[in-house]
Amino acid sequence: MDENRAVVTAEGKVAETTAAQSVENVKVGPGHPDYIPTKEKWMYGIGALMDGGGVALMSCVMLNYMTSLGIAAAVASTIILVAKFWDAVSDPLMGFISDNTRSRWGRRKPYMFFGGIALLFGLLLLFMPIRDWGVSVGGFTAYMIVMYLLWNTLSTITQVPYCSLASDISPNFRERNNANTIKLVFSAAAAGISYVLPLLLLEAYTEPEAAMLPAMDGVGFWLTISIVFGVLFGGGLVLAAIFVKERIAPPKQREKFHLKQFVKDYAVPYKNKSFRWHIGMYAAAFMCMDIISALAVYYATDVWKGKSLFDMEFSSMFIVAPLMVAAVLAFPVVRWLMSKKSKQFAFRIGLPFYIVGGIMMAVMDPEWTPPILVPIVSFIMGFGFGGAQMMPWIIFPDTVDVAEFATGVRNTGTYSGMMTLIRKVAGALGVGMVGWIMTGAGYISSETAGEVVPQPESALLAIRLMMGIAIVVLIGFALFCSLQFKVTDKKLQRMRYYIEKVKEGGLQSLTAAETAERNSMVAELYGKVDPNDAAAWINEGLGENGAEAAAVVEPTEEK
Repeated sequence: MDENRAVVTAEGKVAETTAAQSVENVKVGPGHPDYIPTKEKWMYGIGALMDGGGVALMSCVMLNYMTSLGIAAAVASTIILVAKFWDAVSDPLMGFISDNTRSRWGRRKPYMFFGGIALLFGLLLLFMPIRDWGVSVGGFTAYMIVMYLLWNTLSTITQVPYCSLASDISPNFRERNNANTIKLVFSAAAAGISYVLPLLLLEAYTEPEAAMLPAMDGVGFWLTISIVFGVLFGGGLVLAAIFVKERIAPPKQREKFHLKQFVKDYAVPYKNKSFRWHIGMYAAAFMCMDIISALAVYYATDVWKGKSLFDMEFSSMFIVAPLMVAAVLAFPVVRWLMSKKSKQFAFRIGLPFYIVGGIMMAVMDPEWTPPILVPIVSFIMGFGFGGAQMMPWIIFPDTVDVAEFATGVRNTGTYSGMMTLIRKVAGALGVGMVGWIMTGAGYISSETAGEVVPQPESALLAIRLMMGIAIVVLIGFALFCSLQFKVTDKKLQRMRYYIEKVKEGGLQSLTAAETAERNSMVAELYGKVDPNDAAAWINEGLGENGAEAAAVVEPTEEK
């Protein structure tokens, strides 16, 4: 065996590593094609203002906004869920379109630029105060269905391409990690702003007597929330589109659209074992936050109604603000743990705090609990939320690397589209369950903004129980999934070595030991490979003998 070639033992340990084996072993610097300049990393991060804030804004505002203006909670939840049926088509379709776009500006950036501008108009339409202008509840319901569908479409147009950049910005995973860390700082900041400020504005509009801000009418709420967040979200994407570079070149040949194949592509990412466990971590953690944010207003204004803290009426700010502050404070610790241990470890280290906090939220009764305990418990939960929010998007590019390593295809848009879809569906189901359960428990929606409606004990108990049960179940599942995710930095180095070597010489260029190691890694990280999927290595002209290549890519059985 060549003395410069490292092998991995049966136990999966690297016996020897040389700089020649993988571009990932070299710390790249200015002038290297994989290097991302600092300015570009910051511009890429600014694009995450919509990524972190868009779903947060809708999760914390939409259900309460609609129920405060007369739509029943169950109907409002159904409107939110119906939009996700459209996302089930639009998100994967946008992934296909983005993957097959060829322009002088790249595959992703044109959609980010023009879609970013359109987001401002989408928000202006969505929150237009037509109830204040005399439109009936029925008319308002129909309007919200149409405009929420439009908003979700605009979100798809921008977010699927932007999320694909997490993988396309550089083939070097260290550079990607650094860029995605900056992205997640902006994403967390945007999520914090988008959870806190909209709730303050909404309370000033619908609950003026308990609000921290001066009372606001429908027009004031409409213009403030639309302009502030339209500029924040859209402007960030426009800047990212202008300054960020796509360093992974697309295949020369475009894929033709076939409806039958498009439907089959829904399953493609889920053939990837690493992607499945990653999605479980991601969807469960963010669904949990969506439920908390949707419940925050009801928990504060209904469960804790009449209570005060720091000489102020009890508000959802005492729940959301401490949680987000703790999450941001946890980021440096999470980043350090990622570099010292692993991404999975950094994800799960704070989750027990999350679970304990959820149980306490459900148990605490306003009849005997000091109100100061609510922000303290929320702060404790935030340390778990920090890692749960940060890690999934740093892990995502690794799952695309696994797909390329196993099959030869780097269909980032397909993976990104499916991840964006799952995020939206999980959030919609979470918020939907809140509305349906509250309606079943007897929750009474107000007819006009600012109207105070006493709620039955059954509804108040349901709100408390949902807060606790959702956290325990979902975060427990996310914790389990993180234990099954097996991709490490050492394995990423070996995958990149094999990807580059096969591109240069074909699968038949691997030695017997390398073939055995590669097959073992494919089985562990991807699962069983369909020969039709692996044929990409052959179709690209990377192997002269199709039968030989197919035999090489056939992994061992799943473990």
